[in-house]
Amino acid sequence: MKKIILLLLCCGVLIGMVGCGGNTAPPPTESPPITVSEMIITETPTQTPPPVTAVEPTEKEKEPPSTESKEQPTEPSTTATEPTTTAKPTEEPEPTVTTKPTEPSAVENTEGNGCITIVETDDPPTEEIIIPPKPSADFVAQKVAEYINQFRTEQGDVTATVIPGLTEYCKYRCTQLKTNFAHDTTDQRAAAEALQYGEYVDWSLYGIEGEENYYTANVREAIGKGNWGGTADEIAYSIANGFRNSKGHWSYVGSSKYTYMAVGVMYDGYYWYVCVCMDSENTDLK
Repeated sequence: MKKIILLLLCCGVLIGMVGCGGNTAPPPTESPPITVSEMIITETPTQTPPPVTAVEPTEKEKEPPSTESKEQPTEPSTTATEPTTTAKPTEEPEPTVTTKPTEPSAVENTEGNGCITIVETDDPPTEEIIIPPKPSADFVAQKVAEYINQFRTEQGDVTATVIPGLTEYCKYRCTQLKTNFAHDTTDQRAAAEALQYGEYVDWSLYGIEGEENYYTANVREAIGKGNWGGTADEIAYSIANGFRNSKGHWSYVGSSKYTYMAVGVMYDGYYWYVCVCMDSENTDLK
């Protein structure tokens, strides 16, 4: 029975196959569709790239880029390696302490003018003040005589005439005052003898034998000593005004009885010495 059933099934299958074969459509003539992968391979681009146009760079573009860069502070990084030994930094030089130059004071020179010299170097400008020497003693003596005559005129007296021979005698007396500040008759005679100035005393004319003849100036003198400072004019005024304020000295220095005068001045580095001599006669003619 099983064999009959199998035979019938085979016949049915054969009949179905014959019927299907007669209605089969002819094979298609179209080419198989092109896949995406094949299109990419077979198709070539139809557009050409646009031509490259050379553009002339501008002046600003020609300038080389600035290499200056501002360093940004970075945090120090800590490494595990041992620190390298660096050279000992050089010690900074100690600042130079400069002192502010003192203001120059006008000091009169031998002509009565101040003397300040500024020396310029390649270093930062500095001022070098050269202090001039003390005024000339002769110039101070001249100014003393002028002030004495001015004071005499102010009180109604005539001026006294300065005579050169007596002036030399006063200068000599100043050198003696440096070691012996006094009205010493021995020194006065020694000054007259050294200069052979003044009246010559000959004892033989008086019938006196054995006495040594000598010279004498025979004048009234006023002497002074001090460490006056300032210009020649200031020093001279201090001297003349000192004699005017001394009643004993001014009694003859400022007296109209004495019409001839001489002034000697000397400076020893600290003190000024002055000798003023007054005479009623012109001792230079004796």
